[in-house]
Amino acid sequence: MKYLNYFKTALNTIYEISVILNSSTNRRHALYGVVKQMHDTLSFERAFILIHDSRTHRLNLTAYVGIDDTTSSGISYNCDEGIVGKVFRLGVPILIPDIEKEPQFLNRLRRPAAEEQTSFIAVPLKYEGRTLGVLAVDKFSSQMNSVATEVEIMKMIANLVASFLHNSEYFQNTLGIIKDEKSRIEAENLSLINELKSKFSFKGLAGNSKLMEKVFDKITMVTNTSASVLIRGESGTGKEVVAKTIHYNSDRSGKPFVAVNCAAIPADLIESELFGYAKGAFAGASAEKKGRFEQAEGGTVFLDEVGDMPLDAQSKLLRVLQDKTIEKLGTMESTKVDVRILAATNKNLEVAVQAGKFRLDLYYRLNVFTIDLPPLRKRKEDIPAICLQIIERLNESYGKNFSINSSTLAPLANCTWPGNIRELENCLERAALTAGDGLIKPEHVSCQSGDMCLSRIMENSSEEDEPVSAAKDDSDKTQLLEALQRAGWVQAKAARMLNMTVRQVNYRIAKYGIEVKKI
Repeated sequence: MKYLNYFKTALNTIYEISVILNSSTNRRHALYGVVKQMHDTLSFERAFILIHDSRTHRLNLTAYVGIDDTTSSGISYNCDEGIVGKVFRLGVPILIPDIEKEPQFLNRLRRPAAEEQTSFIAVPLKYEGRTLGVLAVDKFSSQMNSVATEVEIMKMIANLVASFLHNSEYFQNTLGIIKDEKSRIEAENLSLINELKSKFSFKGLAGNSKLMEKVFDKITMVTNTSASVLIRGESGTGKEVVAKTIHYNSDRSGKPFVAVNCAAIPADLIESELFGYAKGAFAGASAEKKGRFEQAEGGTVFLDEVGDMPLDAQSKLLRVLQDKTIEKLGTMESTKVDVRILAATNKNLEVAVQAGKFRLDLYYRLNVFTIDLPPLRKRKEDIPAICLQIIERLNESYGKNFSINSSTLAPLANCTWPGNIRELENCLERAALTAGDGLIKPEHVSCQSGDMCLSRIMENSSEEDEPVSAAKDDSDKTQLLEALQRAGWVQAKAARMLNMTVRQVNYRIAKYGIEVKKI
């Protein structure tokens, strides 16, 4: 009966120990809870745990409970020292019937002399063949039920403790790896930022390529002048950013910067939008309204997509450039304005002039100073710096801490980006939202994860359609224009003359921004 009661107590103790180990995240507190539970319920005089330190190759006393006042601070053993060292080295339990008669018992914990015979049991803490430490107890021989039972109970407890130690060690190592990886990423990002930071001080513009160096030089030349500037480039290359850079670095920076998208305003409204209208100028004009030029007084008007401006509005814009005056709708009075005009287009204005869609005199007035922005595919070495700048803006917008490393930047730099910086911005924003609040990896980038993004489609299309012997850039464009003119702007006929497919001709028309003349 006594044996049965002890066995029930032992099972309950093992259960309580499992609860302690499963509910604690602090290793030292959990191990202390184990030895205290053993001491309180299983009649052990003392119980303690020693953990192996792989750096010093010593067994350090980590948890101790006893009837004496012995301090456990700083006590340790060599891995081959004493009974505990032998248990650790051999990986097997050892029971000493009477510790007073055992010469290898070192009594390093300075156990006081007992009135009766005391036994000592030590079992290894083993997990998958690896010994992590030793669990040991003292017990009066008179309290022992049977040697086999006591050792088995100790082995069961040791298995629980060893599993806990393994998981705890793995968790700590994982935290260490995460911390090291985070430090590495932060260091790499800082290094990338320092390496890729543009030597130019213009906010919003990034790049160290030769092509961008020419752009920066031109911006510097024209910033503190009053000259009109025509900014040319494909859609998404950053024409408005360049316009803002010129304005905010000029002596007009304290005055308004007013942007007008000429392609987005209906033709019958663009004149009133630009120049305003007087009260009663038309039905519904219940009050006078200032146009964009008056709103920008003293500052800059940026005419985006100026190539799409209707001819009627072009003539009035020409007057603003010549006389610095405007006429509101519904009045014959002229109003003096002090504005600088910056214009941008992704169209070939020379072709538009030839086609009668753009005034030649306005072209010369706008084209006082030209800045040509290269497409992103021609300055791929700038892509990493642009990516870092975009991520910085995303962090400000979302209040998060996105980052990117070289393993993601490398494939991004290999895309053709037909949508240029705007497409790259959209791609990175999608990737950042996919990544959550952390590192943007290659699998977060849509064009790297199997979804065919526009850049891949256009890249594949251009590679498929590109004839091996075709001339490039200006000569290719000139050849195509001549063929279209001779063919009366019939694309199929021009394609036959150039020995191309209609699809190839359509691709080049879109690529060079050629306005197809309708006859």
